[in-house]
Amino acid sequence: MLRYAMGTAGVLLCLCAQANTLGIVTSGQGAAYEEFVEAVRTELKSVPGLKIQLLAPGAEGAAARLPDDTFMVLAVGVQATRTTLAAQAESRWPLLSVMVPRTSFDALSPVPRNARRISAIYIDQPPQRQLELIRILLPTARKIALVVGPTNQRDLDALRTLATAKGLALVTEKAARDTELYPALQSVLRSSDVLLALPDPYVINVSTAQNLLLTAFRFRVPVIGYSAAYVRAGALAAAYSTPRQIGQEAAQVARQLWRGGALPTPRYPRNFSIAINRPLAESLGLNLPDEAAVQQRLQALESSE
Repeated sequence: MLRYAMGTAGVLLCLCAQANTLGIVTSGQGAAYEEFVEAVRTELKSVPGLKIQLLAPGAEGAAARLPDDTFMVLAVGVQATRTTLAAQAESRWPLLSVMVPRTSFDALSPVPRNARRISAIYIDQPPQRQLELIRILLPTARKIALVVGPTNQRDLDALRTLATAKGLALVTEKAARDTELYPALQSVLRSSDVLLALPDPYVINVSTAQNLLLTAFRFRVPVIGYSAAYVRAGALAAAYSTPRQIGQEAAQVARQLWRGGALPTPRYPRNFSIAINRPLAESLGLNLPDEAAVQQRLQALESSE
């Protein structure tokens, strides 16, 4: 009986000592952050004893205000990742950075990175997915136009290797700033079947989107974008991940860690959606499958790899 009582006390002590709080630090306010947080809450509401603490958006010292029973921090966006990393010089808690471009995460995270304490779910789509999207929507396309900005130049060789393996060829020009975008576009669009727009803060961004899309339309070259907004603005299609989808993935990682697992390595989002610009497709004489069919084909390809 005494042994049973001591054992029970030990279990209770262990449960009391378990870290149960998931901290979330966002980079700002708005619908995207609210959608992410709500997805995390919904995904984890059935986990008994797990608490969620949402801290002020991107505030300096926010991470320092997390309770002692924190087991993990979700930093949502670049600013939140930067401030949380600055507050965690000794990596006090495992940190998962989400909704950040891969290049931004690589620039912010320590090198060498402690893989057990810091990881990420990028906002970018994996290059493989983008190339397969082109093959599904435009099966006769062989030449892919690409304007490479400073943040994407180091990925060019890997992307070219991937494209070659799929029977595709890259037609590339480099641009160091947005003023160089138009001449670079004219050069690559003359001999290409499709333009792949890779986001780059220096070249391909919100302020240059209109110029890029109008120029491509004049050449009657469809654009594969990187967001639903880009498709609404005039791109033919895009694979993208919503804040809700990334929130669901982040919650799954948190549940895994809370149960004693480890952080995964930094990765692209597994969940994604497809957007297609039907009026543009019709104007270009393209008969495209519906979004659900495209998504299913991409998922089947990725699950078989």
